Amino acid sequence: MIKALLSAILLLFLLTNTDVHAQGFTYRNLGPVYVNYPYIPDSIQVVKRQAIVSSQSSSPINFRFARIVNDMPANWYTQMCYDLCYAPFVDTISLPSDPPYVLQPGQTDTLFYIDFSCDGQGLGTSVVKMYNTDNPSQFVLDTFKVEIGGVGITNISSNAEGYELSQNYPNPFNPSTTINFSIPRPEIVSLKVYNSLGMMVNELIPGVKYGAGVYKVDFSGSGLSSGIYFYSINAGNFSDKRKMLLVK
Repeated sequence: MIKALLSAILLLFLLTNTDVHAQGFTYRNLGPVYVNYPYIPDSIQVVKRQAIVSSQSSSPINFRFARIVNDMPANWYTQMCYDLCYAPFVDTISLPSDPPYVLQPGQTDTLFYIDFSCDGQGLGTSVVKMYNTDNPSQFVLDTFKVEIGGVGITNISSNAEGYELSQNYPNPFNPSTTINFSIPRPEIVSLKVYNSLGMMVNELIPGVKYGAGVYKVDFSGSGLSSGIYFYSINAGNFSDKRKMLLVK
């Protein structure tokens, strides 16, 4: 049964996150498809999502990026960049009036990124296509999801007897759950969520220094599919991992 569940999750991941019709080049997220950050009131939060492009062709490839989905909350916008950034209303880069980009044989770079400018809480989704301008039927789609406000981090006590990563509650959950951790002295903390295939799907705490205490992390899985997930912590020399189940 577990094997069947893992196979179903893998199939769902491939169908919803990857659409490849390319020959000789690849294009993929540098990080997870979905990221989640705490809401900072009275601020515009800018989240940079970067991708890797690579050629396996023996000849140069002329290509462009086209933003084909841009589902944003009110007052949010995205802008695409490849070496330079274009206006938020531009959906194809380079501009059709300009020469296409060129990927040389064997070349790999991380020049492409898409900035999410987030004014308020919500979940934004952009889907960007990289395509061969000489043969547009050769393309790769990549999805970028950013949620603001789905995770909150609260210091619930300044006293901690030791290092601990608690079991999330509730578990199973839909769509939100709470994770507590304790550190007895100031540490740089990293807290990440992985799917059952070992792929990171969320970086709840991206290596931030916290003082001694007990902390509560509110996590939303609204951008994720049902399944088994693992969350892990690193704080100084302490590390631990636990399992949780998202059921929708």
